[in-house]
Amino acid sequence: MRGCFFCTSCKNTCFAHNDVCDLIYNARVDFQKLGLIPRDAWSSVLVDQEWDIFTAYRAIHGIGYSDLTRHVATDDHEAETGFDVAFFPGCSLAAYGPELTREVFEAVEELGGKTTMVDHCCGSSLKSAGFFERAEALCDLNSTEIAQSGARQLVCVCPGCANDMRKALARNGVDVEVVTLSSFLADRGFESKRPAPEGPICMSKSCQDRDGTYLEETCDLLGIDPQTPAIFHGCCGAGGAVSAFNPDRQAQQADSKLSFAPDGSTVVTMCPTCTYTYAYRLMSAPRDIVNKHYTELLFESQFDWDMVFYQLNSMWYGEYGAWLAEVFA
Repeated sequence: MRGCFFCTSCKNTCFAHNDVCDLIYNARVDFQKLGLIPRDAWSSVLVDQEWDIFTAYRAIHGIGYSDLTRHVATDDHEAETGFDVAFFPGCSLAAYGPELTREVFEAVEELGGKTTMVDHCCGSSLKSAGFFERAEALCDLNSTEIAQSGARQLVCVCPGCANDMRKALARNGVDVEVVTLSSFLADRGFESKRPAPEGPICMSKSCQDRDGTYLEETCDLLGIDPQTPAIFHGCCGAGGAVSAFNPDRQAQQADSKLSFAPDGSTVVTMCPTCTYTYAYRLMSAPRDIVNKHYTELLFESQFDWDMVFYQLNSMWYGEYGAWLAEVFA
């Protein structure tokens, strides 16, 4: 039960298309209630609380978006309404790629009209830890904010965020169209600000992209024939919080995915957490491949994973180390 990546490979290969993920999610809820999932496996990813690993990282390193979350009142501005678009970057992009987040936001506003940013998580990590109801409640909170903003369209960077928020908006009767960033940019004729990478491009399909729709949208945006690149299936290793249960299995899964990429190729991910996972693995087991999120092929700003991992590690030993240990104890 705890070794499941929630990659849906079993469902995709089952002739009856049974959704085993729902069974595993319910089992994780039972495991949580029975105390079978240790606190240290989830204490840092309680994304419905004030502090989690993402918000702590952002606070310590001075990363904030209060100027972009215009539908929420802050010390600097009153809450606004009448937005055309709400932008949902997701936890990993907002924390580890602040310059990239802002550049994407600017493009969304330029192409889509008055835009605000929904600076919350979709709750995926809560579901992995067995807090299914809390994950849904977080998405319901997001839905309320989006409804109050007046936005008629929600643009999500990650397929998983798009799926969860589409369900939540429907559940709450909020009439807002959910689209991926790939589809949004492609429909408006966005042109990449960077030259295409040299060598083969290998698209890493997101687990949350059940039927490959998001993959096709991303290939269309990048000008890539979906039938041309090597497309991997299965999880990158980050799914289901397996790393907290069996880190070696996560490493093996990441290696399995990356093994399909020939030397000199660029692995392009659709989910920023996949990008993070591959970057972390490639630090331990370097290979002659380049790891990029699809937004990095479109915009000038890039992830600096060496800096991110240095800052993630150092914040536990610097002046905030004792505080972090207490918060996540």
